[in-house]
Amino acid sequence: MLPDEQAKIFLQYDYAEGKALCTQFLTIVVAVLVFSLAFSEKIADFHKASKLVKGLLLTAWCLFMIAIILGGVALYDIAMAAGNALYGHDTSYYEGESAAMTMAIIGGGSFIAGLIALMLSAVGTVFRRHRNSVN
Repeated sequence: MLPDEQAKIFLQYDYAEGKALCTQFLTIVVAVLVFSLAFSEKIADFHKASKLVKGLLLTAWCLFMIAIILGGVALYDIAMAAGNALYGHDTSYYEGESAAMTMAIIGGGSFIAGLIALMLSAVGTVFRRHRNSVN
């Protein structure tokens, strides 16, 4: 069964853009997570860091993981919506798209919160180093 005109437009625009958004989001979040893990010693001097700085860094990593999971769920939802559009399941594909974009937005918020926590951990390390160099 061929999709109707509305479903064709959905597949051509909404699905394509939603899929691109999700895959690019996942790429960025994974890259930032790997970068922060690889350079955690430079960011926070983890072995000498205070409990607050360690907590902020661990919080950032957890938030990045949540963002990755939500980005994956969003990608799954948009793929399922495309399947619904392709196989003619009335207009339920718009509900799938809505769920996907909701997951992407929440994941984006988690990513931003993770970036803030990462930045605060780095700032805490800089202040500690400055305080130790003054004394």
